[in-house]
Amino acid sequence: MNRNKLLLTTILFGYSIQAQQSLYFNDKENFRYHLAENLYQTKVYNASQYEYSRQYFYNQNLGETRREAALFFDNVIGVILGQPYADKQLEAYMKSHPNSAFMEQANAPLADYYLRKKDFQKAIASLKKVNQAGLSSKENTKYVLKLGYAQFMLGDLQNATQTLNEAYRSADLSEKNDIAYMLGHLYYQQQDNAKAFEYFDMIKTRPKYKNLVKPYYVQLYFSQKDYDRAISEGQDLLADDQLTTEYRAEVNKIVGECYFMKKDYDSAYPYLKKYLDAKENPTMNDLYEMGFVTAQLQRYTEAVYYYSQILNEKSALAQNAYYQLGNAYLENHQKQEALSAYRSAYQMNYDAQIKELAGAKYAKLSYDIGNPYEAAPKVLQGFIDRYPRSSSNAEMKKLLAKSYLYSGDYKQTLEALKKMDKPTEETQKIEQEVTYMLGVEAYNKGNYQEAEAYFQKSLKYNFNKKFELKAKYWLGQSYYQQGDYDKAIATFESLKLQSGDYEEKEQLGYDLGYAYFKNKDFQKAQNYFKDYLTHPKEKFKKDAELRLADTHYANNQLNEAISIYDKADTADDYTLYQKALALGFKGDTEAKIATLKKLLAQYPKSEYKDEALYETASAYAANGQYKESNDYLSKVIKEAKDKNIIANAEIYKAQNLADENQNDKALSELKKLGLKYKNTAYASKIVQVARSIFAKNGDTAGYQSFAQNLGINLEQSDIDEINLTNAQQLYAQKEYAKAIPYYEKYLSENPNGERGYQAQYELGESCYQNDDDTKALLVFQSVAAAQNDYQEDAQVRLAQILIKKKESEKSLPYLLGTANSTDAKIRSFANQELMKYYAKKKDLDKAEAYANIVLSNSKNSESVREQAKIIKARNLMRKGQDKDAKTAYSALEKSSNPSVAAEALYAKAYYQNKVKAFKSSNETIFRLANNYSSEQYWGAKALVIMAKNYLALKDKYQASYTCDQIIANYKDFPDVVQEAQSVKKEIK
Repeated sequence: MNRNKLLLTTILFGYSIQAQQSLYFNDKENFRYHLAENLYQTKVYNASQYEYSRQYFYNQNLGETRREAALFFDNVIGVILGQPYADKQLEAYMKSHPNSAFMEQANAPLADYYLRKKDFQKAIASLKKVNQAGLSSKENTKYVLKLGYAQFMLGDLQNATQTLNEAYRSADLSEKNDIAYMLGHLYYQQQDNAKAFEYFDMIKTRPKYKNLVKPYYVQLYFSQKDYDRAISEGQDLLADDQLTTEYRAEVNKIVGECYFMKKDYDSAYPYLKKYLDAKENPTMNDLYEMGFVTAQLQRYTEAVYYYSQILNEKSALAQNAYYQLGNAYLENHQKQEALSAYRSAYQMNYDAQIKELAGAKYAKLSYDIGNPYEAAPKVLQGFIDRYPRSSSNAEMKKLLAKSYLYSGDYKQTLEALKKMDKPTEETQKIEQEVTYMLGVEAYNKGNYQEAEAYFQKSLKYNFNKKFELKAKYWLGQSYYQQGDYDKAIATFESLKLQSGDYEEKEQLGYDLGYAYFKNKDFQKAQNYFKDYLTHPKEKFKKDAELRLADTHYANNQLNEAISIYDKADTADDYTLYQKALALGFKGDTEAKIATLKKLLAQYPKSEYKDEALYETASAYAANGQYKESNDYLSKVIKEAKDKNIIANAEIYKAQNLADENQNDKALSELKKLGLKYKNTAYASKIVQVARSIFAKNGDTAGYQSFAQNLGINLEQSDIDEINLTNAQQLYAQKEYAKAIPYYEKYLSENPNGERGYQAQYELGESCYQNDDDTKALLVFQSVAAAQNDYQEDAQVRLAQILIKKKESEKSLPYLLGTANSTDAKIRSFANQELMKYYAKKKDLDKAEAYANIVLSNSKNSESVREQAKIIKARNLMRKGQDKDAKTAYSALEKSSNPSVAAEALYAKAYYQNKVKAFKSSNETIFRLANNYSSEQYWGAKALVIMAKNYLALKDKYQASYTCDQIIANYKDFPDVVQEAQSVKKEIK
């Protein structure tokens, strides 16, 4: 049995009315039945409904026909009076009595009801069921008018025109004016100007219509190309102060277009300007027209403004607009902007003439100012090849020669669709939407690979442009979250070229900036962040500025980076740290030291504290201030939490001694460190520092002995280096399968090599990326077991693999081991997974502790933060802190994550039950069932609450029935079944 249907059935049963049987009736009931009929005929509906209802529920002697009639008229009157759910009750009656003699009498009231509700489709369906032959003349006129009005409102021009013409012939005078207006509008839409004039002329002097029809006259004269008369009528209409803003805008447009057609652009300009100023979303044609007018008036800055708003389109109009935009830029001496506009027009194929004109100007400008998109010779040669007979070719060939010279519960929906015999366009439309929504759902849950697959499925269809664009956007985000930045970039770049609006569009530049940044293409990242910052969202502005600074830093554009860091609204620890590094790379060590000291003073608990202390020591050493350097290195050794940075600080202190020519003391320290870090990744660093000391002493044998004692083999073969180099090159190119044998060969011949841990980690990562989790586990376990630079990264990967394999218990030591990492990203991952782990184990105190850590990190995504908030709310509920729990859950009811929102609604129903708001609790469960049917667990738990609600409402049958259905159909959730069984025991 389908659980969703079961849930809905259970809920519906909760609202059934149990009839009470009357104790006694006598002959006066016949009188009361006839009274109900008379009251209905005289339209005293409330009293009639009362009597019919009384007959149905209390008259035990009522015959079957009368009983059926009583129920029917009770429902019909409910529809007439617009009572809640009356239409549903009448529809239920019609389904249960399909052969009822009263059926025909329901259609007219239902039609009136749907007309009041503006549900014109249903109104027409009901009207067509009315027996028109049984209507009086007056009733028939009303009937036809209602049918015509409904067709009119649905835009059914042909049928509405036919029906309203019929109504007009038999209507009285008071109705004819309304019908004439509708007919005039219909003929106007069908471009039958003569008929439109005929009907509008009938009502143009009527006070109710004279202002309504005037704009039609202006448009009709315009359509007949009688521009002077249209202008005259329009100007008279614009003088009317009572004209609405909407009509005024349309009249301004028509008058402006009349002048436009007369090529009187000076006169056209003010009218078209007023129209555009009044329109929130003008059409592409409107913008093109205004761009053309302003260009003719040599108002080129304005022309650029209007043309540039068309450019998201792909059409002949857009191609023309690009070309005209290029002309406007050129007249405004903006050659670089003109180049890109002409290029866009040249790349389109809608208008061959415009394409050639744009291509010629694009080629010439490429030669004139250079071309950042493609080499000028290529552009010129391309134009010559494409247009061998162009009159411009002689000039182009000359320019070509010069340029060479100078150039150096969506899832269930999807399952149902799969079972259909043959897909139709309609089912494919649904599949496009459903797979998109499933992708969003998977993405919000952090299942990015699953999300990717769904978005790919959605993109097989293009019925709904908005879904197509959004699916592509979130596909790019899914690639990004999986670390596949190449695909993310390709997807975002492709999307950037597509027309159409969607909510995330304005963030595309920001996302591309990040994707290029992660892919280490810092120049492109810089370009996108700069572009985004021209119109940033306030929420992301600061982050985009800092990332822009980081791109300058990565490109060694240190002055630019420092300038942006200095302009940051609030110099947080990250900003100060990055600025200090930039200053250091510039060679300004004094400024670097000052900045790092400022960071340490203002943010004593910063996550960058250890690195700041270390970099301060490094800066002092660069200045030859070894004592100060060693003081800071001592602080690192004493205070730092990161074992790696401590080891490097100890080695650096020895290096300082060597740099001060205290060679004996330095060598003594290095030997101690050698014993401490033998056969670790730090051994090679120690040997490297010692090398200069042994060289000064001419002690080659001592150097070899020292290195060997630390596990360092100084005689690495060339082939080993080649193997490792090949492996790392393939690894960098993401050719993981090809990299694996090279890493294995290197490690087999160099099990204790100086770069062994790096090679092991990269081998493990290659196996992981190649979907060989079993082998990856073995390799990562070896790296994770010893202290080295890659230990924490290996622990993270081990945790991810074990979680994926549903072996959460085994992942726990690795998560705990990285929860206090100095790497913010690693620490964030560990804390999130520990939060989920303890929540799943129902150890909510520990889960909440990690949830607080997750929430304290403002850089976590909203979906992650919501998971933390729901765990906190869950623990508050467990501890009986109802006020705080209700507040926490309430804030999550509109979450985009279905699981979070469903749990929040469950909590709402739970607390409503707790304060004895049993009916409100059931309504909340309705909402949960309707909106989040895919969340079976919370739906099942909500049913337990519903059973308790029924028990409290003394409806033992519904309570028992609900419990039985839970026990029979939700065996996947034993805890819920156990709750239902407990409630069942309470029912006597």
